[in-house]
Amino acid sequence: MSKRVLGLDLSANAIGWALLEEMHGSSNRIIDLGCRIFSKALEEKASSSKDAERRNAGLIRRILQRRARRKQRMLNYLLKLDLLPQELQASSKPGAILNQIGNPYHLRAKALDQKLSRHELGRVILHLVHHGSLPRSRKTLLGDVVDDPDALAVLAELGEDHAERGKEEMAFKKDVEAIRTAIKETGCRTLGEYLSRLDLRDCKRNRALGMHLRTDRQMYQDELELIWQQQQYHHALLTEQVKKQVESIIFYQRLPKSRTDRVNRCALEPKRKPAGMARLESQRFRYLQAINSLTYCEDCAEHEAFLSAGQKGRLVSLFESEAEVSFPMMRAALGFDEAMEFNLERSNKKLKGNVTACRIRKVLSAWNDLGAEKQQALVEDLLTINKKPVLEKRLAEHWGFDPVTIASLCLLEFEPGHCHFSVKAINKLLPFLYQGQSYSDARVSAGYGQEIQEREIRNKLGAPPETANPVLRTGLRELRRLINALIAEYGKPDAIRIRMARDLDMNARRQAEFIRQQKSNARANEEAMLMYQDIKRRNPHLNLTDSFDKTVQLKYRLWRDQQRRCAYSGLRISPSALFGSEVEIGYILPYSESLDDSYMNKVLCYRKENSNKGQKTPIDAFGGHKAQWNKIVQNLSQWDRSLTPKKKRFFMTAATVRKEDFVNKQLNDARYISRVAHGYLKQLGADISVSKGLTTAWIRQQWGLNNLPGGASAKDRVDYRHHAVDALVVACIDRPFYTHLIEAARDLEHKQSQLNLDDLPIEPAWQTLREDLQHALDNMIVAHAPLLESSGLSHGEIGAGKVYRRPLDGAFTQVNKIVDPVVKDIVRQHLDRYNGKPKAAFAEGVTIYHKDGKTPIRRVRILRSETTLPKLDPAESGAGDKQGRVFKWLAYDDSFHHVEILRNKNTGQYIGQFATMTEANHRARGIGKQKQPIAKTGQTEQLEFVMALHVNDMVSVEQDGQRVFYRVQKLDADSRECVLRLHSTAISGRKDEEVIHFCINEASFGRWRLRKHRINAIGKLIG
Repeated sequence: MSKRVLGLDLSANAIGWALLEEMHGSSNRIIDLGCRIFSKALEEKASSSKDAERRNAGLIRRILQRRARRKQRMLNYLLKLDLLPQELQASSKPGAILNQIGNPYHLRAKALDQKLSRHELGRVILHLVHHGSLPRSRKTLLGDVVDDPDALAVLAELGEDHAERGKEEMAFKKDVEAIRTAIKETGCRTLGEYLSRLDLRDCKRNRALGMHLRTDRQMYQDELELIWQQQQYHHALLTEQVKKQVESIIFYQRLPKSRTDRVNRCALEPKRKPAGMARLESQRFRYLQAINSLTYCEDCAEHEAFLSAGQKGRLVSLFESEAEVSFPMMRAALGFDEAMEFNLERSNKKLKGNVTACRIRKVLSAWNDLGAEKQQALVEDLLTINKKPVLEKRLAEHWGFDPVTIASLCLLEFEPGHCHFSVKAINKLLPFLYQGQSYSDARVSAGYGQEIQEREIRNKLGAPPETANPVLRTGLRELRRLINALIAEYGKPDAIRIRMARDLDMNARRQAEFIRQQKSNARANEEAMLMYQDIKRRNPHLNLTDSFDKTVQLKYRLWRDQQRRCAYSGLRISPSALFGSEVEIGYILPYSESLDDSYMNKVLCYRKENSNKGQKTPIDAFGGHKAQWNKIVQNLSQWDRSLTPKKKRFFMTAATVRKEDFVNKQLNDARYISRVAHGYLKQLGADISVSKGLTTAWIRQQWGLNNLPGGASAKDRVDYRHHAVDALVVACIDRPFYTHLIEAARDLEHKQSQLNLDDLPIEPAWQTLREDLQHALDNMIVAHAPLLESSGLSHGEIGAGKVYRRPLDGAFTQVNKIVDPVVKDIVRQHLDRYNGKPKAAFAEGVTIYHKDGKTPIRRVRILRSETTLPKLDPAESGAGDKQGRVFKWLAYDDSFHHVEILRNKNTGQYIGQFATMTEANHRARGIGKQKQPIAKTGQTEQLEFVMALHVNDMVSVEQDGQRVFYRVQKLDADSRECVLRLHSTAISGRKDEEVIHFCINEASFGRWRLRKHRINAIGKLIG
């Protein structure tokens, strides 16, 4: 009986697929194959989500807008009190009027001792609004706007990562303390007095080069209090009511909006909401789960052991008293030495304890004396009473705390977020977790039973599951489109075999670590090449070949990691012997038993020792010889800790290897992303397997498939079709294939001590596979996802400022690029007085002033090098305020949404109208105009619509009488052309690459006979 098997190769921006027919358990023909290409969810170099840059830019905009509204409220209030000149209301240059009143820093210092005029007082209060700051207890930082009360509200809405913010908080506190120390050392009373004493040329803004004027809210509150106390004797209007209103405008921080709509229901009690993570029940549930899942083993030992009841009890006391528990702390509590390793240590540096209790204990010394019931009640009050006056009253009247303790408790900040379970469910589980049961056993004991998932079989994929990983989220969306298109074309597959690329689950940290490791390996390979060439030159009698292959590189890396010694004998390996035939690479666990060809299963050893080991594990081969085994263990102790997984293989017996079932591990990838994909596809009712695909590259080489997609001798990564080749290999790999591979490897291992995988006889799945694949690739159209959305690109792609600020220093030479013509003339005349030498003209101590003769010019707005003022057409690229006045320009180079191609009915001339991303977004959302189609397809009396082209649209041109498919790679408004690249080309810039610069004119249409095509997710033409 035949069945359809679908192979999928998933990566960060591509899905290769191959649908095969399988008869009697063996693949025998290709039904179809293809490749889907889509935009990466991460920035290419930064490894951050494309949403992140746009989100942060929007965050800064909102912070600045809220600051502006706060300042406007204060301005209106001060005008009402007649504390500022009334002409500010209608003035287009309020800054000039305010500057005439006086330097705000000098006025802030003067206000501490002397009477200020009404307008001077208003100037001081207005200045404090602009520089209001966050409470120091809040871990919400963002560059130069960290000391703004509005930043907290916005960041709270976004839910930023607290671990990263914790690192920034430390740096922020250091900067704040540095300012406090500087204020004390100079004998100043307030921040304003300190800043007033700085040299006029020292910029007092946070963005000053080399300065970190980080402040906290308390500095401004203290300063306002001192100024108010002094000035209220001179101004009768400074009443207590006015003071409350001023403080409200400057310091009021609204509570963040509730996000209960984003919180799922309890998994065990569906009618109840999950408990807050800060609750004591949630804290204890978290650390008990960790304690009960802990196992430990001595360094390099084979078996892991669970903790005893007494050991778990000691850890419970430790976790209850510490907010964070490191593994050395756990070893000390249990009396273990440093050689003992915990299973959770491999993926965590620290575990969280009872964070809530520890934070309260710091400010409430009597916490441990309250008892469990009162502790629970106090935490309930702290978490549920949001209004500070109400909480203060409750803590004073009900709990009887002193004012200092009350103030400290009110300022406490607890862990955000929610647990997965409700309070009711947690309270049912906790008694059994305290008994030492695992979560799965505890839920049975609590009456919830085993976790059983019932799944409805569907005929097509529904919406993918929600995930925080942007790469995986994008991949699952495209997978849904592809699978549903395949089902519509060929019906549901009987089996789906998937390989998940490692870049799918890499966050920024893991990506950085991966890149660092790649660079380290590259350096090692370079060192290996130099060493090999030097040994070959010095030792001609060794007859080393001229070829420098991967074996040489691998030998060098293993030699370096093993302290230049044989892994089994402990004898030193000299550099001259390293690349000779007496030293070879061996498998720690026999390949025929483990199917593990990774670096962690390979060692460098003398041929004789590798032959003595044979096809056994190291402990089986040498464990009976006590002296040699002790020497091996001693050598292993000298290896780096990063090689711990390799060292553990030495202690695995043959029985343990067989118990591990390495074949099953190859066929079942246990990563989170693999589990998500497996669960998502399971709804189709097909047999789903997600493999690691470690043998894919080797099988592809053995079958001679590497040179098919692009004609290269090695696998051609410049051709997108390599994803389809990988998918075909994945579709052919199943348990019978691995069984056959094991048998072939076992036969070869008996013949030679060093196994070379290239010698394994692995035949293609069917005889004509290579020819069938070549034919399928020749007729395949790579399905690119067109960029049709008018939003979703990174902030940099949507638009970047063409005007920026530049400080006047010794390196400034861009006088002609200054935007303001008046400032340009002043700077030019100043520079002429110093013979055009900027180092002298803008040296320290030399000040240049505006035309008023008072305001120093420290920075100027200049145009970027590729821009001129005539190009900055406000109607096209200007950002305006609510009154329509342009206050900055934006650039949209290479950020066009589409081009509308029109044809003149009378002359036959073609016209291209390029629409920017912002323009398309405004059409779709109706900004500044009524909503309209993104692409204007209407006709006029003279012009008829031909087509609209977007980036990644599929087109075909006529070449030698045949239609050849290209994709639109770029829209160039300056040249009035579209750059077309072959649909299969992955990397641009090759000399032999076929690129068409299609100019939008009659000649190009006549020559190329351009047609636009619609294709679906599997590369089939629509219509």
